[in-house]
Amino acid sequence: MLRRSVSLVLVLLFGTLAAAAENRIPFSRTLTAEQKQRLGLAGLSPEQLAELDRTVGAYARGEAAVAVETAVKQVEQTAAQKIVAAEQKAAVAAESAVADYKKKQEPGVIARTLEVFKKKQEEDKRERFTAKVVGPFHGWAGGTYFPLENGQVWRQTGTETNELPTVEGAEVEIYRSNNGYWRLRYGDRWITVKRLQ
Repeated sequence: MLRRSVSLVLVLLFGTLAAAAENRIPFSRTLTAEQKQRLGLAGLSPEQLAELDRTVGAYARGEAAVAVETAVKQVEQTAAQKIVAAEQKAAVAAESAVADYKKKQEPGVIARTLEVFKKKQEEDKRERFTAKVVGPFHGWAGGTYFPLENGQVWRQTGTETNELPTVEGAEVEIYRSNNGYWRLRYGDRWITVKRLQ
């Protein structure tokens, strides 16, 4: 956005240099209110507009490098000031919202929230665990059974294939996905499974 603003200012500078030099009218006075708004110049102070006019005048007199550098710095400074102002406004609004929220809270609400959080953590522990596969593990090839050391037996429900080098006592992760299906993960691969025992 900043580069586009700089480009627009420079194009406008080049387009109006001749007219500004001939008429000796300050550059900023050759712009309409809409152009100033679109280019981000509407919020400039009179001192900043005067500096911009001096820069354009310098360019018109052949001091192009200094003029372009000054114009770019001017636009960057204005953009940076607007960003800082917006960030400060957002920070004040956030602090105010947090303060209002804290004022409205009751000790009971906080206690209930902690209770729900602890319950959710317990559910997550029950619905996600790691276990070792009994015997050699070769991956899966559709309908594969997975007997685990904890006594559970799981079976692949799909037909996906992922053949791996044999691993004894491979550790797999079993978890419930967001859509309710159980998954078995080994490494970076997973399949849908169903508990048989």
